Amino acid sequence: MNHVKRLCLLTVAGGSLIAGTAVAQGQGADNYYSRNKYEAVKDRRQPAYDPEPIRLGTFLVDATGLVGATYNSNVYAQNNNEESDVIVRIGGEVAGRTNWNVHQIGFDVSAYQNEYLDLSDESAPTLHAGLRGRLDVTREVSLGARVYADKAVEQRYEPAGLGGLEKPIEYTIAGAEVNADYINDRFRWNNAVGVTDYDYKDGRIIGTGAPADQDFRDRENTYARSRLSYAVSPDLAVYTQGTVHDESYNSPQIIGGLPRYRDSKGYTVAAGVDFELQTLIRGDVAIGYLNEDKQDDYFADVDGLSLDARIQWFPSRLTTLTFTGSRRVADTGVFTSPSALATTYRAEVDHELRRNLILSAHAGFTDYDYQEIDRTDNMSNIGVAAKYKMNKRIHIDAFARHLSWDSSGADVAFVPSYGIDLIGVELRFHP
Repeated sequence: MNHVKRLCLLTVAGGSLIAGTAVAQGQGADNYYSRNKYEAVKDRRQPAYDPEPIRLGTFLVDATGLVGATYNSNVYAQNNNEESDVIVRIGGEVAGRTNWNVHQIGFDVSAYQNEYLDLSDESAPTLHAGLRGRLDVTREVSLGARVYADKAVEQRYEPAGLGGLEKPIEYTIAGAEVNADYINDRFRWNNAVGVTDYDYKDGRIIGTGAPADQDFRDRENTYARSRLSYAVSPDLAVYTQGTVHDESYNSPQIIGGLPRYRDSKGYTVAAGVDFELQTLIRGDVAIGYLNEDKQDDYFADVDGLSLDARIQWFPSRLTTLTFTGSRRVADTGVFTSPSALATTYRAEVDHELRRNLILSAHAGFTDYDYQEIDRTDNMSNIGVAAKYKMNKRIHIDAFARHLSWDSSGADVAFVPSYGIDLIGVELRFHP
């Protein structure tokens, strides 16, 4: 592992040297970061079918109302005695932005209610509100900020929700971030610092009604990130990037009769390429090294290879294939394991059968390698979907997905494996 760490650090240092040297060179092309040779199927504008924003003074506002129904074959994520239900989803969202030539103010608000027709204890709302702004100091320098808040529930199929609870855990997230960006023809430097607060509500154990304490998960995450890019050509840019974070938990947890602290500090350094080639491929791939140091010696430190990748292939104008992958440290909410290495990879194909009808299929897989305990989770998500744009105001989405979960190891809790089928249709209305 030390060899991997040295290689990643040397790669980042080399990339930074290249970028730093390049800043002194002349600026040639008008836009070295334009990635519009190819148009993804879902990004293609269809003026006859796509909704138009509403103009309210200096704001352009997009609004969507939604009503839908989804059949869930295994609501409680069990491997036997499965219970199914139909979930009615109702809600909407509004997003607005100013249309000024310089500077910008934007906002977005959404509210949805997921109502289970039979298993009403599973019903819950999801709420979001966000406000953002950008100040263009010069043509090359801009400053920005955003604040946001969310209220949601954990899904039964997430690691912390695998059985044992009367209803899913509710939680809120609130955060703020400021950023500073420098952009010219070949050189870009993007920076941000922020803080995110997580607050989980306690649950109850099925059958006993005893409280399931979640206070050990409440935390504040302070982070900073920076990305330095240099465009080698209009088709290719290289970059180095790094992130640091400080995870501070509100209270300790008692393990073996002693208080244990999940607090940690970590960082990720990586080097990557951002490209759009003549061979019908576009992508952004970064590979590096991640490290997570635990404050309490009871918990082991985590380090290893980091990955953040997105590649698109355009075999024809009507078909887009997208491949994504990531590897990161995650707090899954499991009591005895504060960290897991989560590796995710996904492939999706979108095909424009008609201008107003898009067919899609995807297959995604996530592996959780838990620290401290003998447990590994493998989750898969496979499905198909269709989007029909009836006109500018009414769009219909239909989907079918199969989720499967398999846990192995001596410390597997509750349900080791199960499957869920989801079949749904949603009507979106754009005023």
